[in-house]
Amino acid sequence: MNQTMNQMMKNNISEFFYAIDNSDKICVIGHVAPDGDCIGSVMALYEFLNATYDKEVYVGFDGKIPYNFKKYIDENLILSNFENEKFDLTVVLDCSDKERLGKYECVIANSKKTICIDHHKTNTEFADINIIDPKISSTGELLFHILKSENKEISLKMAEYIYIAIITDTGKFSYSSTSSITHNVASELMEIGIDIARIDNEIYNSKPINIVKAYIECISNINFYYNSKLGIAKITDEVIKKNNIDMNDIEGIVEFIREVDEIEISCVLKEYDVENTKVSLRSKNNIDVAEISKKFGGGGHIKAAGFQISKNLKDSEMIIVEELKKYLGEK
Repeated sequence: MNQTMNQMMKNNISEFFYAIDNSDKICVIGHVAPDGDCIGSVMALYEFLNATYDKEVYVGFDGKIPYNFKKYIDENLILSNFENEKFDLTVVLDCSDKERLGKYECVIANSKKTICIDHHKTNTEFADINIIDPKISSTGELLFHILKSENKEISLKMAEYIYIAIITDTGKFSYSSTSSITHNVASELMEIGIDIARIDNEIYNSKPINIVKAYIECISNINFYYNSKLGIAKITDEVIKKNNIDMNDIEGIVEFIREVDEIEISCVLKEYDVENTKVSLRSKNNIDVAEISKKFGGGGHIKAAGFQISKNLKDSEMIIVEELKKYLGEK
C-alpha cells in the first residue's frame, strides 16, 4: 500500500486488531458464490486467528466451493447453523455490500462489532470498521499489508491462501490492478516457502472431464454483437445438470471471450433459475463495467464487475445488448 493509504487506514487497522483482542467468538465470512480471492482471504484470516489467539473462530461461505479449491478447505469448518448464533465480532472479506453475503447476511445483525476488508471501488462501507483500498489487486493482498503493518507472522499455510487470492484476482498477474507492490508481495510469499508450481496446477490445471465438456459447450454458443465488440456466452441450467456439475465450477469463459481481438466487452450470463440471471462483465480499454453494473444494483472493478437481473436468459441478453450499445459507440 502507498504511504497515503497507510496513513488513512492506520486508525482502522488499529481498531481491527483491538476488536480481535477484545472478542471471544469471531465469524469470518465472504461473498456469495465464493471465488479464489474470497476463499483465500477468508481462510488466511481464519488461519491467522487460530494460530495467534485462543478464540472461537468460524467461517461462512454461501454457495458450493468450486472443485479446484476444495482441497484447500475443510468443509466441516463452514458454519451451517448460524441463524441464532451471537458473535462478538464478524469480519467480512472481499464483499462490497451486505446483500452479497447471501444467507449469512443475518450474521451482521447478530454481531456486536463488524469489520469489512475489501478492494471493490463500489463498496458501500456497511460495517462498523471498513478497510477498503480499491486500487489494490485483491483482498488477499490487502490482508497481507494489514498483517505486515502490525508485524504479524505469516505462516506457510497463510501464505498459500494469500497467494491463491492474489493470482486468481489478478488473472495470474495480468490484470491492470497488478502493481510492482503486488509482485513484491508474491516474492515475499515465495520466500516463506509456497510451492507456486503446485498451486498453479491445483487451481488451473485440474479440470475434470465433465467440466471441460460443459465449458466447450458454452463457448461453442457465444453470440457476437456490434461488429464483435461485444461477446455473450450463456451457462444454462441444462448444461449444468447434463454434466453433473455446479454453476461455480465453470470459470474463465468471460476471460476467454475477452481474448478475442475485436472484443471490447465480454459477458457471461449464468442461469440460476428461470427468472434469475447472474451477469459477469469484463472490458478492455477504458470502459468501466463497474459503473455499468451499479445501474443494475451490482458492482466490482473498472474492468471486471457483475450483477443480477430478475429475468430469464433470453430477456437478460437483450437487456445487456441494448444497455451496452452506447458504451460501444453504437446508435
